[in-house]
Amino acid sequence: MPGRRRRSAVWAVAVALVAPVVAAGQGSEQPVLLFGIGLHIEPQGVTAQGYRSGQGNYWDAQYFARHVQDIQKLAAIVERHGGRLTVQAQSPFTQVAIRDANPVLAELAARGHEMALHFHEDAHLGPDGESLPVDRWCAVMAEEMEYIRQAAGISTLRYWSGGNLYPGVFAAAACAGLSINSDWKNPHTQQIPEVVRSVHPWRPAGGTDGVDFSSFTTHDPNGPVIFLPEGAYDTSDYKSEDYLTVVGRALVASVAAATPDAVNVMHFTLHPGELRGDPADPFGEVDRFLTTHVDPYVAEGRVQWATFGEMADAYRAWEQTGTSRGRLRRRVGSTGGEASEGYITFAVNVHDWVHPDESAATLNRLVDIFERYGVRGDFYFTPEVVRVLLERHPEVVERLRRSAMTISYHVRPPHPLYAGFHAPLAGLAGEVLQVAIRDYETYKLDLKTGALDRSGPGGYRYVAQVFARAPVVASAPTDDPELRSAALGVYRELGARATVIYHESGTDPEQPFEFVQGLLVRPSDFSVTRVTVIDGSENFWWNYMGSTQADRYHPLRILEKSLANWNASAPSRLPFITALIHENNFVRPGAEAWSAYYYEMHNGQRGDPLPPPWDLDAPDPSQLRPEREQEAIWAAYEALVAYAAQHFQVVTSEDLLLLASAATP
Repeated sequence: MPGRRRRSAVWAVAVALVAPVVAAGQGSEQPVLLFGIGLHIEPQGVTAQGYRSGQGNYWDAQYFARHVQDIQKLAAIVERHGGRLTVQAQSPFTQVAIRDANPVLAELAARGHEMALHFHEDAHLGPDGESLPVDRWCAVMAEEMEYIRQAAGISTLRYWSGGNLYPGVFAAAACAGLSINSDWKNPHTQQIPEVVRSVHPWRPAGGTDGVDFSSFTTHDPNGPVIFLPEGAYDTSDYKSEDYLTVVGRALVASVAAATPDAVNVMHFTLHPGELRGDPADPFGEVDRFLTTHVDPYVAEGRVQWATFGEMADAYRAWEQTGTSRGRLRRRVGSTGGEASEGYITFAVNVHDWVHPDESAATLNRLVDIFERYGVRGDFYFTPEVVRVLLERHPEVVERLRRSAMTISYHVRPPHPLYAGFHAPLAGLAGEVLQVAIRDYETYKLDLKTGALDRSGPGGYRYVAQVFARAPVVASAPTDDPELRSAALGVYRELGARATVIYHESGTDPEQPFEFVQGLLVRPSDFSVTRVTVIDGSENFWWNYMGSTQADRYHPLRILEKSLANWNASAPSRLPFITALIHENNFVRPGAEAWSAYYYEMHNGQRGDPLPPPWDLDAPDPSQLRPEREQEAIWAAYEALVAYAAQHFQVVTSEDLLLLASAATP
């Protein structure tokens, strides 16, 4: 394998690697945000399939004419600013245009506006559309597309919006010849989830019923449909306040979130009759928004107008190059190309709720590093640290929520799934045990007594609520097999898709993808964590970075040695590697502050668990590392990330699930 010839050079390039890569990032090409406006024409009146929908009626000549004027005025405004609309039509508007030979859609198409389908399933399939088979959806979508072709005088349609609560919608759309989608919101609640409020497209593995987003948020490189997310909006309800104010904030945030080595998109939606404003100045609000918000970015080269089809074409071209390492949440991580050395996961356990200022600063710096090298980290949060970060540093929580990083879940004392703290679950079995565990993953935990506080949220569900997505991994660090089995069943029910059984090694060399209780066991052949591979001791590399032996125990040394051992075993596949660290390890040595609350302490080391109630004012056994030592740890960690970004597939648990799915018959 070509990559193996480079392994002896790992340490040689370590020091030289970091500075040039940072400099390249700083001097890289300015990212461009592709920006567009979609125009939804609603199914107002009786549709081609005989269903009545909407407040107005396009079969009424005056109503139809007024909306035609609205469409023409909006298109003219957008054209003056250099853009083109993606006009999404459906019956009965298209039927009336055909019957009356109205050229509005044909003229727009001739001027470069994109024609597309807006599909309200209840208006075309009736009130029970979600229960109908895919072929029925396909046939009716195709019927609606034909009306658009006739009304606009075109032959090709690629984009549609609608059918959001039908899990088979992507299969139906592909059957009808459609390949681009966007504008996902729950039609019952009008809420738009966080997963579509980003700037990087992906290919969904499947649709969603509005509750289970696992297939929708899984990137399938062979998926037939490209999904164009909305942009970096800060609210799930765009119309909860002045609409264009919300869009303006999203534009600023989307420009900031754009990366130079990925396709970046943002768009918003208008309707005929919406924002008409002063009759003497129709749609002047839209004109002023484009003048004050969009035009300056266009002039600076930071925003480029695009139809939705053009956005998808840019993404297809990006897929073909294979050179980018952009911050795509659903894309399998960065790669060193054909010479990839293996798969490496940067797992960060976040649990120091006693020093939240330090935790917040560490998290910010970690995200900075991962984003600098175009890779993703896998952050494992306890509910306690999430709660205090949300109170003290909500900006850090928000940054992670918006970022491409993966969010996972774990527990610490006094959670009863942590070894030594099982008492609240003792003697329980079967459904009673599952109910009890579910309660601990739903309600707040009293840190002094270990009892449940049902007045507030907690556990897995709380972390999912705060980050607006189900944590991918959830583990039960218990030595009781019955408790673990029950817990994994509950975690799967709550939305987890993977778990941790062994932290650093233990993967079957022949079958790396193992499932327990329907959850993928995070594979790890070896880790870049302990120095065991160097001298057999049970210490961690970061504890040596302030010493004279820093070079010997540098994480790249550990990686080099571990790779050599792996290759000597003549493996039949690339290794899975875990680079594990805790957020407090960068700042403090030894036991965490909360260890003194829940354990007997002997010379700064944990002893046996203490019984409740626990003393939350116990002396802190940890202390700050000298600043020079902290910076040495950061430099070593960044060198590891920089090298991995060039020579490995950097993956998170989300990506490992994709790999496992592809490898499973």
